[in-house]
Amino acid sequence: MKRRFISWLAVALLTVSAILGAGCKTPAQFAGMVFEDRDADGIRDTEERGIPNILVSNGIAVTVTDETGNYHLPMEGYFVFITTPSGYTTTTPWYRRTLEHDLDFGLTLSPEEATSEFVFVQITDIHLDTAEEHVAFFKQAVEEINEIGPAFVVATGDLVNAADGVSISQAREWFDAYSSLVSDFDMPVYNAVGNHDVVGIHREEVAETEPGYNKEMYHDYFGPTYHSFDWGPYHCLVLDPNEFVDGRQVYRMPDYQLEWLQQDLAHRQGKPLLVFFHEPTPSWENRTEVLNLGEQHRVTMFSGHWHFDILMDSQGIPEQVTGALCGEWWFGPCPDGKPCGYRLISIDAEGISSFYKGVGEERQINITSPGVVVSGEAILTAQIYTEHSTIQEVSYWVDDSKPMPMSIEEGELWDTATALWDTTRVEQGYHTITIEARDEMGTFSGEKEVKIIEEETVPLGELVSHFEAYQGQYTNVRGQVSLVAMGKPYARKGSGAIVILDETGGMVIIVGEGGALPPPALASGDLITVKAVPVKYSWDFLKASQEFGLIQQFASLLPEGLLVSDEAGPKEVRVMSLLSGEDVQKLSR
Repeated sequence: MKRRFISWLAVALLTVSAILGAGCKTPAQFAGMVFEDRDADGIRDTEERGIPNILVSNGIAVTVTDETGNYHLPMEGYFVFITTPSGYTTTTPWYRRTLEHDLDFGLTLSPEEATSEFVFVQITDIHLDTAEEHVAFFKQAVEEINEIGPAFVVATGDLVNAADGVSISQAREWFDAYSSLVSDFDMPVYNAVGNHDVVGIHREEVAETEPGYNKEMYHDYFGPTYHSFDWGPYHCLVLDPNEFVDGRQVYRMPDYQLEWLQQDLAHRQGKPLLVFFHEPTPSWENRTEVLNLGEQHRVTMFSGHWHFDILMDSQGIPEQVTGALCGEWWFGPCPDGKPCGYRLISIDAEGISSFYKGVGEERQINITSPGVVVSGEAILTAQIYTEHSTIQEVSYWVDDSKPMPMSIEEGELWDTATALWDTTRVEQGYHTITIEARDEMGTFSGEKEVKIIEEETVPLGELVSHFEAYQGQYTNVRGQVSLVAMGKPYARKGSGAIVILDETGGMVIIVGEGGALPPPALASGDLITVKAVPVKYSWDFLKASQEFGLIQQFASLLPEGLLVSDEAGPKEVRVMSLLSGEDVQKLSR
């Protein structure tokens, strides 16, 4: 608190001084220039001219530089920052603290970055600490991404490991480690703040007055928690839906950030948007208000937080939630079964496509369609990645049938294979699709279990017995509520669990934050349908977790088949994760 008080006192004194010096005619303002730094030395030389029409903001107000490259902003906020325009690279920091004397920004021309076709990478939920094996794994990911050579990297939060629950000194050690390793990227890196990057807020011994508390440490290392930049034809937004209100953390965009966002978008009317943040929008308390601001744009959103990989429709906007680089918080693969990894995103004239890649995977097949439940004529689609020359051929077969060829569309980083599969020629029930590709090193394959049936609702007993087939994919189930454990004393507000049963078995539905769309009020005996994602958590993770302790606490009461054990004891728990309260429908009582 002392540091913040001194900072604001200095700003106040500057404001008073400026007002008195101006004879009280105009309010105090920040002033500076955005200039073309031709020699890229970060210093404005006499002959280096200003650049007009560059967006500059103090975090609330947004303005543009005039014809001489100068700007003026109201004297408020902690930072002044620019929107780096397409085709330029910064030669100075893109943000300045408001107490700095130099509020100029240097840019140098980078025409290659103005292209309409580019690739970028999203990493999320690194949860980096100083454990030797975790540091080594992140180094491997950085080296691998450098070899791929994307235009830029976006890290969508939870950069460090649970800094919200540790001491200031421990958090700083982790931020030091992350900052050092992320500097090894060969391309620009844009960071977003995650709920575990806000320091000390869930640790009673940490006082609010300690330097580094809450978002102050993030500010020290990475500057503003929200900002924008341009790349090619796209306007890119990094947002911060983390707010600390009355001693508790909530997921919502505060009013001052909304004001900034409205002004920022007013200067980019009609531009397609790439939007990055940590917590998925179903957790936001003011989700609809924020998403409505993008209705005049073509928007694609990328988030993390859940540690599994799923593409959602958020009020008509595609929102890609990406799996965690640390997997299950360093206890194994992601809860949806995908490996620890990151997302490759390719943008070209045909639009946006992406590929979730496991760290260290030299060859990988992602079978993206059909879903688990399929009927009639279905399109088989597989994304195929190899680091060994080109894909020479791809084929598929169902169960033990004869291999059939697939068409191949070459891409910059991965190829896409497709084929038409007529399921009417196959009997109903469960079948295994195998897709095999060949490169210069030989063949490699991937497989997927599907169920041929017209009914989309899956009996709970089948969901349990064929869990790996449904794991990580939207799945429709129906059952009667036998237990509702929502809110206190079971879990925090808006979260908890629902247990449902049908004549074939039972399932536990884990409810997350649900800030925007909580599920309807439910009671034992209610008949409901649920659209949720089957995931599994290791017993080792549950024992170490505070957030998922409810699962371990009630493990002995889980329906049959959900607690998997071996001779050594409990091994894993299988549940379904509810992504949005609107995916629960009450049918009857």
